[in-house]
Amino acid sequence: MPQHSRRVFSRRQTLAIFTGVAAGSVLSADVFGTRKAYAASGSGVTAAVPEGAGLPDTDRGKVVWAYRSGRRAVRTAAVAALTGSGADITEFLDQKAPVAWAEDNRFALAESLVTAGPATRNAIGAALSSGDAAVENLLQGGFQTAVDEDLRVAVGTVQAHGSKAVKRAGSAALDTDSSFALRAFLSDGRYTAQEEDDRVQVATILASASPQVSEYASRALDDGSARAIRWFLETGQYIARARDEEAATIQQLVDVVEKEGRRAGLMTDEAVELSHQAVNASEKAKASALEAKAEALAAEQDVARSAKAAGKAAQAAKGAAAAASTAVSASRTAQSAAQRAVSAANAAAAAAALAGRAAANAYRAAIAASKDRAMAGAASAAADVALKLVKFVRTVAAKADLAALAGDAAVRAGDAARSAAVNAAAAAGA
Repeated sequence: MPQHSRRVFSRRQTLAIFTGVAAGSVLSADVFGTRKAYAASGSGVTAAVPEGAGLPDTDRGKVVWAYRSGRRAVRTAAVAALTGSGADITEFLDQKAPVAWAEDNRFALAESLVTAGPATRNAIGAALSSGDAAVENLLQGGFQTAVDEDLRVAVGTVQAHGSKAVKRAGSAALDTDSSFALRAFLSDGRYTAQEEDDRVQVATILASASPQVSEYASRALDDGSARAIRWFLETGQYIARARDEEAATIQQLVDVVEKEGRRAGLMTDEAVELSHQAVNASEKAKASALEAKAEALAAEQDVARSAKAAGKAAQAAKGAAAAASTAVSASRTAQSAAQRAVSAANAAAAAAALAGRAAANAYRAAIAASKDRAMAGAASAAADVALKLVKFVRTVAAKADLAALAGDAAVRAGDAARSAAVNAAAAAGA
């Protein structure tokens, strides 16, 4: 029988070669196996049993070795031969084994189509369409060109989505034009380079960060681990930004309360002054009206004195009208002051709601920290935010109270002004 040195590869070995190239994963360094197996040929399985196999170099030993190194079809045929007669052993080695090997090889290639890269899939498809000889040729080394092409494409894909360090490492791997270098980049180098890019990205964010983002970024850099850096970039920075926005919103509410409080106080002062003016005007109008009435009664028969009394009555009526107008202005100013006080109170309520949410976040973070030490830092940060928000809310509440007091005072001033105007009008009409 002629001797052959061709290999037949196990399902695991074949899949290790083709799997993952399309996704940029590393290919196994165990290219198409590390142990010698029997190969199929037109005249049978003829290679000797390898040394160290613990089997005699006999026909039966060859069948046992075929069972050990083969796949499903070969194993099924080998079992039938081993449980049969000597003629079955001979028939297996001369006729059934080549067919079984070819079947297993084709099945392994077809199975690897699912996970192979584009170039490798094309090569496998061409081999399967060309017959058993093409399949065997591909398995014995014809795959390498296609696999290398897929490796280069995978490296290029990683480069396209990477930053400076990843691009630099990918270019170095491509420049070597070595399958080993390409695999090394895909299995390890890309991740080392990505860690470098991640640290640079954190440092860039830190350069212009808001308070909470700065704190989170510094904590990640101080930790130094790839996990901490990646957590900050994927999750931590967004939590920090949200907390900064909460703090900014609280500060905005404080500003609103201060502004509305100041305007409420100013309007209160105006309302009080207008009410005083209305009261004074009403008192003068009332006095003038009473004086005019008395003079009119005393001068019933004196035309000149009656005319003079009528003039005084007219003046009193004008004074009453002016007092009423001033009272209306005081009332409107008081209403505006009250509205400003309501705005301040609403801002205070919104600030309190934000503080409540911050406290809830701190509580949840504390619970998480009790279960996971790694969450202790997040719990501490949440507690700090809650404390700051509580201080803000206290400030807001104090200023809202002042605004409310100003509004109340303005309302009272408006009421007093209206009362005085009514009295003045009554006196003028008497």
